[in-house]
Amino acid sequence: MITRRNLCSIALAGLFPASVIHAAEAKPRIAVVYVSRTGHTRSVAETVRSMTGADLFHIETVEPYPDEYRATTEVVKEEIEKNVKRPIKPLGINLDQYDVVILGTPTWWHRPAQPLKTWMETVDLTKKFVLTMSTHGGGLMEVRSELKSLLRGVKLGTHFLSYGGVSQSDPNVRDWLRRNKLL
Repeated sequence: MITRRNLCSIALAGLFPASVIHAAEAKPRIAVVYVSRTGHTRSVAETVRSMTGADLFHIETVEPYPDEYRATTEVVKEEIEKNVKRPIKPLGINLDQYDVVILGTPTWWHRPAQPLKTWMETVDLTKKFVLTMSTHGGGLMEVRSELKSLLRGVKLGTHFLSYGGVSQSDPNVRDWLRRNKLL
């Protein structure tokens, strides 16, 4: 078996180009695809980016949700009850460029945000390592289990849960990324 140490020795001897050595040490290419209404989920996404160099893709709806929080919660509740698929803007992501996809969502009425689910229905994640994360303000009921059911056949890592947002150096995010071998 050729180890990284052996590859270094071979490269030093001139038998393999240095590019082979760098490929052996390559970090996974990570995309974070997320929905954020109040900025909490965005804070987790940005923390992941600062720790890993991940690319961020913010899902936005074609027709925005109301500005007022309470009005948004009522619209969201109705969309969940009626399984409304609100159209989303194109993300411009080429999933072939990524090894890992992290899906981020706020908790809306104990469920993942509908726009994230809308996007998930348009892509094939079966060849990706997928992690999930969610933020909440006091309710988490069905988020992980619903995401898990939508991701059947996908190599799934662990879920990160945050009450509200996080700081750029949050040790819990770092631990989560380490447990999933992304750091």
